[in-house]
Amino acid sequence: MNILEKKARIRELWQLCFHDDERFVSLLFDHLYRDENARCFEEGGVVKAALQMLPYRMTFGATLLGVSYISGVATRPECRNRGLMSRLLEESFEEMRLRDIPLSALIPAESWLYGYYASKGYAPVFFRQELNFTSIHKFDSAGYCRVTPPAEDLYRFFDAQMRRRPCCMLHVRNDFEVICADIALDGGEVIAVADEAGVLSALAFAVPCDGRVVVKELLAVDEGAGEAVLHEVGERFPGLPLLLFASPGGDEKPLHRMGMLRIVDVEALLKAVAGNHRSLRVTIRVTDPLLPANDGVYRIADGACGRIEADTCDLDVDVSELASMVFGDSKLSSLLDFPAVRPYMSLMLD
Repeated sequence: MNILEKKARIRELWQLCFHDDERFVSLLFDHLYRDENARCFEEGGVVKAALQMLPYRMTFGATLLGVSYISGVATRPECRNRGLMSRLLEESFEEMRLRDIPLSALIPAESWLYGYYASKGYAPVFFRQELNFTSIHKFDSAGYCRVTPPAEDLYRFFDAQMRRRPCCMLHVRNDFEVICADIALDGGEVIAVADEAGVLSALAFAVPCDGRVVVKELLAVDEGAGEAVLHEVGERFPGLPLLLFASPGGDEKPLHRMGMLRIVDVEALLKAVAGNHRSLRVTIRVTDPLLPANDGVYRIADGACGRIEADTCDLDVDVSELASMVFGDSKLSSLLDFPAVRPYMSLMLD
């Protein structure tokens, strides 16, 4: 099977399993698909199972970490429960390690899949707030106006604002263009506002859906700019209630589960933890049933991390528990006396 045939067969499997709008599938396969990132199980010229490993980077304090986002996980109905996807995932983890990618992320397509991916070492660490506003809610727009800046300026602002978050998945320029095209396919718009000096100040990715407008991402330099862009969303989609997806805050508002993360290279991640928390001193034993290369005892001290031989340790966890520690909430961090930060991802074309 050559490269073009492989791509066509994987696309056919995608549609067999997901039944997406052909325009959306064309957008993905024309702009994001890369043969080197596609893995499949093929038998007799038929692709029985497939997935894609899309490359991303994530802010982690002062560090940028590589993340492989697992997309398009699909198995032909008659080939399920044969372990094909488990095999592809485990092969993918090994490939990530070869590429020096320490983390993998995904968004389960259905709630029952959280249990399946948990068995592969993933932990549910991605959450978001969902804020609802009625159609009569008034947002203050004083001092701002809607603008239509060049695409390059839009992306520059988008990227800069995403990087302000302490732990956030980033999108390269090509991803951003696909995101904007997908928003347009759904009848939505990327709405921008500038201040009185003409400086770009906020973006909202808004899509009408089921009798309301969903703001899938809002990026603003401050609260006032955020209010102004939501006002413009209301002007563009009048009479609709608004649902805003937002990154987890420090308040007590309920969080909605949205994705999972797996540590593929424990030592690489713990080195990033050590570099960002130079006063941290802890010894951790980690076990990983699927990736024995991660098994071992790790010592974090003086901004560095390395493997050691030790009979005792401060913490003894498996790879999933370690992900919950590093990327968990403040309560878990306090309980274990371990620094933690909540990660966030948005606009993942899920």
